[in-house]
Amino acid sequence: MYDSNRREFLRRSGALGIAGAATLGYPLLETRAAGSAPLLPPRDVIAAGGGATVKIGHLDGFSGVYAAASQSQQLGLELAVAQAMKKNSRIKYEIVKGDDANTPATGSTEARRLVVQEKVDILAGCLSSGVGLAVSNTCEELGSFFLAIGTHDTNITGAGAHHVTFRQTCSNAMLANAVGPALLKFGKKWYFITADYAFGNDAQARLQKILLAQGGQVVANDKHALGAIDFSSYMTKARNTDANVMVFCNYGPDTQNAVKAAIQLGINQKMKFGGILCGNDVAVGLPVDDIVGSTWGYVWGPDAGGTRTAEIYKDLKTKAKNVDWRMYLGLMAGETMINRMNAAGTTDPSKIVAAYLGYKYDAGKKSDAYFRDCDHQAVQETYAGTIVPKAKRKSDGEYFVITNRVGGDYAAEACSAPDSAAATKTFATETPIPVRQGYTPLNLKSA
Repeated sequence: MYDSNRREFLRRSGALGIAGAATLGYPLLETRAAGSAPLLPPRDVIAAGGGATVKIGHLDGFSGVYAAASQSQQLGLELAVAQAMKKNSRIKYEIVKGDDANTPATGSTEARRLVVQEKVDILAGCLSSGVGLAVSNTCEELGSFFLAIGTHDTNITGAGAHHVTFRQTCSNAMLANAVGPALLKFGKKWYFITADYAFGNDAQARLQKILLAQGGQVVANDKHALGAIDFSSYMTKARNTDANVMVFCNYGPDTQNAVKAAIQLGINQKMKFGGILCGNDVAVGLPVDDIVGSTWGYVWGPDAGGTRTAEIYKDLKTKAKNVDWRMYLGLMAGETMINRMNAAGTTDPSKIVAAYLGYKYDAGKKSDAYFRDCDHQAVQETYAGTIVPKAKRKSDGEYFVITNRVGGDYAAEACSAPDSAAATKTFATETPIPVRQGYTPLNLKSA
């Protein structure tokens, strides 16, 4: 107990400690008792200078079906941290990773470990919507702030909202409002392929609502398990219908496997393709030349058109050869967290929440984004992106161009809309944010 408390004191008092030794080039030495179990997963430490040390917990699906996309979010977060410390070397930031393995139970356990044992000052992450919902519940229970970086299920800022949770990316409802009208131009008989968990089912419901409102028809809605490999039975069934649009309400390897199966049966010759969500990290594994013209929900790209867009793209290129919008989301999340903690002058969760409400920021898009009070959603421009032929790509790994853009307020809809209204009702009836047990907030004003 003494050793643990002493290390926490050294961290918060700005003493050299392990992170400081690392910045001076000394090896990181284990300080735990002999024979103790190793800490898993290993901690990523990014630090510089003296002063306070802020621990940012990053919980994501670093193993399993969404591993590549989760790593992209990590790269963006690392860039935000490095840039912040370059501007202010008095505050150090440590990124402490947790692997949710894309399962809600594991996500809740890891969130608890990061908050209770690692004592991270702020928690962010998640790509799986099912995990994000579970982690949000856990953070509300523990009184820890949580920024959902890449979870799209609308309920996270709807019926499943919590005081402590904000969302950095676009919701499924926002994506559907951007891509739905584009898919309607392909035809009004849609065949859905849906991942059977929170994200996929919510995405399908949002797109179906738009389709039916325009007099369209749901030819079928085939549901598959997360991480499915064989889609041949679904595609054989789809081939024998009169559907004119195949709509993929899945992501990552699920989308890759489903599209490949459809191509093998020649379905791209009779139907247009599209879906709720895609990006370069997914397209790299797709037969892109066979689906040129397919249109998908899209979060950000080099043609977003903001004053910062080119700078952001250039900075992200220093982290990876091929940039994707998952990296962008990690960067935005890191920037907003650091900015809001500094604005609050503390890592006290309730004061961070207050600092986020109404916060307007430059999101590297044509118009600014903001976090709104009624549902804690980052309201921002939302896009449909279309896969273009190789001759029209910015680079080999840049597969999309933005072909439809909608304003943030239109995409997110009014606070009186059912999802946001449900979040507002929750905030009004939820008990106050509990005080984090065994945690002393940092004072950043003196750092």
